[in-house]
Amino acid sequence: MNLRTRLLMLRASVLLRRANRRRRRALAAELAGYDTDAQRDDLCAVLDRYPDGQTGEIRDMLFQQRIRALRCDGGSFTRS
Repeated sequence: MNLRTRLLMLRASVLLRRANRRRRRALAAELAGYDTDAQRDDLCAVLDRYPDGQTGEIRDMLFQQRIRALRCDGGSFTRS
């Protein structure tokens, strides 16, 4: 592979990573809008209708957001 091709592949890789990061940030921000347990339960009920392969990323983000919220609350589990 020549240098020009390598540079093109590197640039494409960087652009794809940036786009994926932006997409994930936007998704995380949208999911953060589900701030009550009832809203999250409704969302999880919708996600249960689809295979884990399609919803895994969303489920992981919801889980991570819930863990962060519990840590900020001092570790207490409170229902909204």
